[in-house]
Amino acid sequence: SRDWSSDVCSSDLRVVDAVEARFGRVDVLVNNAGFGIRARLHELTEDDWHGVLRANLDSVFHGVRAVLPLFDRQGGGVVVNNASSFGLLATDAYAAYCASKAAVINLTRQLAIDYGPAVRVNCVCPGATVTPRLEERIAAAADPAATRARMADLARALRRMAAPEEIAYAILFLAGDEASFVTGHALAVDGGQTIDA
Repeated sequence: SRDWSSDVCSSDLRVVDAVEARFGRVDVLVNNAGFGIRARLHELTEDDWHGVLRANLDSVFHGVRAVLPLFDRQGGGVVVNNASSFGLLATDAYAAYCASKAAVINLTRQLAIDYGPAVRVNCVCPGATVTPRLEERIAAAADPAATRARMADLARALRRMAAPEEIAYAILFLAGDEASFVTGHALAVDGGQTIDA
């Protein structure tokens, strides 16, 4: 058993303790956070940069660190992180988001090495997905129809955006026993957006 230090954030531990108290154990942690600011690097303030990294990367750090002691007591567990197709390739004017999601992918690999074989750690890399936030962004665009078509065309092979359920199915696969020999993997669920990456 590892020696877990007491410097894990107490609020993070309270969340894990509450879930364990209600359900008896925690088998899977899904880190699902995503926030971005459309800007090139020189256009970002330090607060912008750190805000995106806190939301997308630090949240994974806090979530995993809080659940590791419980996984250790239980003898194992599974982590699935939500990265992005833009963690596998870059796009214009999205510096902090792309950097943070690329970091989530490599942190996923590092965690798989450091905590295997008891803990499996993978991530999904979704492409454009029809969520309320994306719908708001499309609606606010100067030409919503053209924006929607451009977003759909990112999926070079399937030429459409994903439904949220399609991302959830990939997470369920990685969390389940069917993926028992999969760890450290970044699963692109992007309709072919990263097909050449």
